[in-house]
Amino acid sequence: PAPLDPAIARHEVLDRLGPSIFAGLLDTDGVLRYANHAALRAIDSTPEQVLGRPFDATPWWQACDHSRWRLRQAVASAARGEASRFDVRVAVSGGATLSMDFSLLPLHDPEGRVVWLIPSARDVSDREQAQRQLQLTRLAVEQASDALMQVGPDGAVRDANAAACRLLGVDHAQLLRLRVPDIDIQVDATQWPQRWRALCERGALRFETSIRHQEGHEIPVDVSVSLVTSDEASFAHVCIDDLRERRAAERRIRQLVEFDQLTGLPNRRLLFERLGATLQTGSQTAVLVLELDRFKRINDGLGPHVGDAVLREAARRIAAAVRSIDLVARRGGDEFVVVMPSVLMEAVQLARALLAGVACPMTLEGHEVHLTCSIGIAMAPADGDHADTLLRHANAALHQAKRLGRNQISVYAGASHDDDPERLVLETALRHALRDDQLELHYQPQVDLRHGRIVGVEALLRWRHPTLGGVAPDRFIPIAEETGLIVPIGEWVLRRAMEQAALWQRLGLPPLRMAVNLSTRQLLLPDLARRIEDLLAVTGLDPRLFGVEVTESMLIGNFEQAVAHLRTLRALGVEVSLDDFGTGYSSLSYLRRLPVDVVKIDRSLVPDVTAPAEDVSITRAIITMAHQLRMKALAEGVESEGQAALLAANRCDQMQGYWFSAALPAPRIEAMLREGRRIDVAPFGRHSRQRALSRFLARRWDVEQLRSHLREAFASRDMADRHRQLGQELQTARKEIDDLNRQLQRLLNVRLERNRYDIDPCETAQDVLDAIPVPVLGIDDDGQLTFANASAQALCGLDGDPAEVPATERLLPTLRQALHDDLTLVTLAKRQWWAMCRPLGDGARGRLLVLLPQTGEST
Repeated sequence: PAPLDPAIARHEVLDRLGPSIFAGLLDTDGVLRYANHAALRAIDSTPEQVLGRPFDATPWWQACDHSRWRLRQAVASAARGEASRFDVRVAVSGGATLSMDFSLLPLHDPEGRVVWLIPSARDVSDREQAQRQLQLTRLAVEQASDALMQVGPDGAVRDANAAACRLLGVDHAQLLRLRVPDIDIQVDATQWPQRWRALCERGALRFETSIRHQEGHEIPVDVSVSLVTSDEASFAHVCIDDLRERRAAERRIRQLVEFDQLTGLPNRRLLFERLGATLQTGSQTAVLVLELDRFKRINDGLGPHVGDAVLREAARRIAAAVRSIDLVARRGGDEFVVVMPSVLMEAVQLARALLAGVACPMTLEGHEVHLTCSIGIAMAPADGDHADTLLRHANAALHQAKRLGRNQISVYAGASHDDDPERLVLETALRHALRDDQLELHYQPQVDLRHGRIVGVEALLRWRHPTLGGVAPDRFIPIAEETGLIVPIGEWVLRRAMEQAALWQRLGLPPLRMAVNLSTRQLLLPDLARRIEDLLAVTGLDPRLFGVEVTESMLIGNFEQAVAHLRTLRALGVEVSLDDFGTGYSSLSYLRRLPVDVVKIDRSLVPDVTAPAEDVSITRAIITMAHQLRMKALAEGVESEGQAALLAANRCDQMQGYWFSAALPAPRIEAMLREGRRIDVAPFGRHSRQRALSRFLARRWDVEQLRSHLREAFASRDMADRHRQLGQELQTARKEIDDLNRQLQRLLNVRLERNRYDIDPCETAQDVLDAIPVPVLGIDDDGQLTFANASAQALCGLDGDPAEVPATERLLPTLRQALHDDLTLVTLAKRQWWAMCRPLGDGARGRLLVLLPQTGEST
């Protein structure tokens, strides 16, 4: 071999390369001629132990056969003048191995011949460990469930894991072409520099936003951003957490916490929250508290599953009636609350719509159910500016509505109805009424339509107080029911009615049946039948001359117990009547199971000869049904000969009403029985319908109404011309009414908004009205008749204050439809009139109804 270059052989040069760098010298045959201290120390050897040996036979290369094979290949290549470099694992002392970056370089002489081979190796174990750790980290990032991204200062995505790709609906290559403004809907290209500066200042950011999915929908996310800096570059490490499942869970929790699980409506908690927020605005807000009347009877009588169905249907109807800005909540049980930003008039209009909506029959779980509701209204800020205060006042108004007879609307009047002095006085006085003999019975005759004779009477309770005077039953009966006084009062009524009936029999008067109304509380008494039997025995009254009356609503809630009582009474010979049939729950499927002898048709279903055919069909169907079930049909509230004729023509058995007689004291009934008073049933014979119609047409006061019916039936071909003529007349009339309206605006004094139902027209306004040659009626926004001009009083037979005249009770139903239409054809005083409705001002002060005669009739 060539002589060793002293510069190469100097130990100081190679020995100072560091402990992790091995160096040596090989001849062209691959024999080791030199090794530095680091290499020798690694195998704990001396130069004499390794020098002069083939390099592949030294201890370093005993780790694996593959490494030795690679070395031989490298030596051969270096001898030809080719350098080699590769990673190997070499053995060191203690049985360990090191990862080395190995290289073998050829050394040439001046003539270009390879004379020496220079091996060198660098320990890269730490780098390899770092690479393995980096690979594990990258694998963890790639398999992480959270979406991870690296974003540069320019907003471009530099890298992202698979979760980020799945979240955005793109592949990795597509994602690397996106920038932050393409992903975050809250950041555009102009805002990204601000976001980056904020990150550089703070070092980390966290926020919620929404990102765009490839398919276009938005995804709510929680974003954590950390700034990563190095000497070469800076980037943002972004972690994105998908919030969709969390949001869904939050919605489920919120649904459970804030919404009623049966109806889906907001519950009490959410009601208070939203009502409080609404009240903070200071705007006028109405709170309506609605409670279903007698719901407990449905729930107990038909079962909780039907009760739940009723609540769901009621909730649906209430929600359908309100505006989108209004709130409907279920506060609990059968009670609902509506919060609506509005004035009082709009709240009352909504309340009326709710009454009508709830009252529509429901067919649920195989049962036809009829409901009504009562509504109390309170206004903010007048009645309170806190949620609990306003709801308490609305509740007070609700209780007043129930005391009015249910299916009513009441507006809070500034004082608690529970502490109503008048009610307290009545309650106290009622407790002394029995003791002080202030109660008395009046009797309304019941007439057989076959022969016209009185066959029975209905006992009706009257109360004449020494200082209060006559107290109407609708004022004290609800108090008696609520306080439980109805039980001793009912007992007194039973005894007194039986005693009177027995007395009439002892006097030799014609036999007649005494009917007494039972109360709900009486029907709940477990010994009701025994009490009635004992009273019959004490008074000596034949049970066949006594009867009890119950209503459908009383039966639906206590069906089994009620049936048991009624069957026992029937077994005694007592007649059982079902009162107000057709207005309650109409549980027709139960009717066959009821021990009932008489079906009493409610006065609202008693038609006249001029009634529409469908109304007559309903009445006829009830009568026919009663007969097929071997029951008698008795019509209540008969007020005209025409009604009696039509009932007789449809084979109704009995009737009672003002047309024959009002309820009278016992002496007057006795006088009627002695004189044999009866109705003439001759006109109700074989051809009763034709005869009744002939009598109707022959009467002077029926001619105009008949003419209007005939014109309506046969004048269709010239209807267009008549309407054009009517239009011209209405334009003139509207101008006159507009002028009148402006005058009334200046003349009428309106009380505070809450009491605007009691508008008093001033004398000047009345003079203006009286001067108008057509009937003009004033209707307040509660549907009450408040004034009428001279023409209207003459037409309707009014005298004095229209609101106090009983005739208005019959007048208003005819006109009520006209209040909702600009122009309506109505019949009054046997004539047809066009009723034109005009609001006073903004409508909150009521409405004017102007009646114009139908075309062709003189004014």
